Amino acid sequence: MAGPDESNTYGNGSGTSGDSPATPDPVAPDTADTADAGVADVGAPETGAPGASTRHHGRHEAPESDFDESDPDVPAADVSADGVPVSGESTAGAEQTPPEEDEEEAAGTIAAVIGSPRFWLAPLVLVLILMSLMAALYMGAVASPRENLHDFPIALVNADRGAEVDNPDGNGSTEQNFGDQVAAGIIDAARPNGFDVHRSDRTTALNELNAGKVYGVIVIGPNFSEHAVSLGRAAVLQAKPDAPSIDVFINRGSGTFASSVTTTFAQEIDKQVNSQFGERLTATVRQQLARADVPFSGAAQLALANPVNVAVVEPTPLPDGAGNGLSAFYFTLLLVLAGFTGAMMVSVIVDGFLGQTPVEYGPFYSLRKRLAISRWGTLAAKWTILLLVALLQSALFIAVCTAVGTSLPNSFLLWAFSVLVIFAVGVTASSVLAIFGNPGLLVNLIFFVILGLPSSGGTIPLEASPRLFSWIAAFEPMHVVYLGVRSILYFDADPGSGLARSIVQTLLGLILGALLGLAVTKLYDRKGWHRYPGGMTLPPRLAAAAGL
Repeated sequence: MAGPDESNTYGNGSGTSGDSPATPDPVAPDTADTADAGVADVGAPETGAPGASTRHHGRHEAPESDFDESDPDVPAADVSADGVPVSGESTAGAEQTPPEEDEEEAAGTIAAVIGSPRFWLAPLVLVLILMSLMAALYMGAVASPRENLHDFPIALVNADRGAEVDNPDGNGSTEQNFGDQVAAGIIDAARPNGFDVHRSDRTTALNELNAGKVYGVIVIGPNFSEHAVSLGRAAVLQAKPDAPSIDVFINRGSGTFASSVTTTFAQEIDKQVNSQFGERLTATVRQQLARADVPFSGAAQLALANPVNVAVVEPTPLPDGAGNGLSAFYFTLLLVLAGFTGAMMVSVIVDGFLGQTPVEYGPFYSLRKRLAISRWGTLAAKWTILLLVALLQSALFIAVCTAVGTSLPNSFLLWAFSVLVIFAVGVTASSVLAIFGNPGLLVNLIFFVILGLPSSGGTIPLEASPRLFSWIAAFEPMHVVYLGVRSILYFDADPGSGLARSIVQTLLGLILGALLGLAVTKLYDRKGWHRYPGGMTLPPRLAAAAGL
């Protein structure tokens, strides 16, 4: 309780105005104690008890329990909505600021803030840079896929057994393999155009196609040379044998755009092979007909000009409900967004309940009693909630997709994989928020969405985008998640089709995100950098740069 000469001070050391000594007041002793208990620290950062309950009303912070409107010693008219005395002798003679001066001071403060260039430039520059980065990445990934084509994997199978070909002089025959000649021409023509065509056997090539390792398989049949020879002889003998054929196999499970690129490549093969091989075959037949003194009919020339039949074949078509190969991409997007946005939503709600941040519902503003919980404890609570979110949301995704008719083979495995992905992304995103605070929102947005979508490979294969996106996809979670979802939906969950890689990298991401969050929040707690005003003070230079 304050002494006789201190009973009229109000936290600022000023005494009673006037020349006469202080007049005892029957209310003064109680109110002096009360003022010492809380009012003297109004507006000062909390340094003692982070659990004190505070509510913000624009000008100050005050513990709400220091004054009670029901106290008979404190007149109700002298107590504000916060329970803080605002007038009368219960304030022990403290001078009150006239309302007009408060308004002038507030107007001056607002004018100073709004007049600062940083107030306008900071959000403007941030939004412009972020949106420009998004435009550059998104449009750059899809603008020129044909020009950006590189290392597009295609397997080539030459099963041609060869055939006996009559010598030009008419004396005997020679064993030739037209399939080898055609295959060499395809490889030489494909390399400068961004296609990586490699030779393989039929079984291996089709297995690679069904695992998403190649986007197409070119198969030159075993009777290619024999049919070519028969076609040449038919022009002389006026017969109609089978034409040599080349089959190009595709799998839309590797992506709609990838199948489209392979189909376009098949059309180019058709033109190239028929032009080169047809010209050679026509010249050979013309020589034979000239020796036999047989006219070369127009119908025969037309048939030999396009001797090879190139057909695009889909050996394992996608089922109905696969979205023409796009359902895997959109399901991937659902999983990443569930983890990313789920972490933000959980963080906002948990921080509000713990009194770490205010909660607003329309015009209503509330700041709960701040609980003395550590940063690590807060993050662990969020992780626990995110695990429940992952378990339930994955099941709801499966239910919704089933209801709308999406094809979902291996649904239990898809659920388990979805739980892993949502939890891993959520843990990492919430760790970033715990480490960086508000800037963590931007870090998560850039990492999981802005960089993730164009490098996912779900709409346009990475081999048809600038090489930058192949580098980003090496560490970006969305591409890895897409490989796992695609394997489960389209490739019968074959571990070699990207599922094993996806599981391993997702687990590594989960472990890394958890260790990062644990280590940094523990460090903050050990340093005493708690989440309440005054918990950590920025150096003056850094505070000035941040405008604080």
